[in-house]
Amino acid sequence: MKTRVVVIIIATAALVMAACAGQLPAGTLEYSTAFERSIPAGQTLPGTNIKYIGKTDQGAQMSIGGQSALKRTFDSLSWRGEVAPGVKVDYNLRILTFDSQSLNAGGTAKVTISNAKPKAVSSTSLPKDAPTFRGVVSYDVPKGKTIPGTTITYEGKTSDGAKLGGIEGYPYRQEADSIVWVGQLADKVFIELDLRALLFTDKSIKVTGTVTLHIKP
Repeated sequence: MKTRVVVIIIATAALVMAACAGQLPAGTLEYSTAFERSIPAGQTLPGTNIKYIGKTDQGAQMSIGGQSALKRTFDSLSWRGEVAPGVKVDYNLRILTFDSQSLNAGGTAKVTISNAKPKAVSSTSLPKDAPTFRGVVSYDVPKGKTIPGTTITYEGKTSDGAKLGGIEGYPYRQEADSIVWVGQLADKVFIELDLRALLFTDKSIKVTGTVTLHIKP
């Protein structure tokens, strides 16, 4: 339990947007997220070459990049690479628990998505068993621009509230109202955004909330 609490603290400290849109190439999205996953014995962390072979008397027997590694509880698991076309993940994990059946790892992951092309999809389209990455995002969206990772545009301040474009149904939001969106960024990348409108003027709107990424290897 102690190791899990420590990892949660580390992960929570990293739940911020990794970079502003202006600092990234056009069409690129970058998120710093929390991550936790169970790896069954004999299998790999999806999309990586981190393999949990099984429990031994000395610790958790791993294979990382084809090299043998003996790990213990709270030892690090780091890996960086492409987990799906156009999707790079930089894992900074720790071993939480392990037994003969599986190993649980948790920590943070930086996800970079190139050539993202957001489109709205139904929540039923979300993959069921894909690795899931969760983080916190905050955006200051100028009038006429989109909320990153969505097709939602800010159309300006009206007498009915902040007017949004690119969404179905009622387009107006007051301060503290929710903005929820489910979409697809790439062939194997899906996104859920649960935001709140913090403050808006005729020039811009500030929103903050959580992001959940589902990435199929």
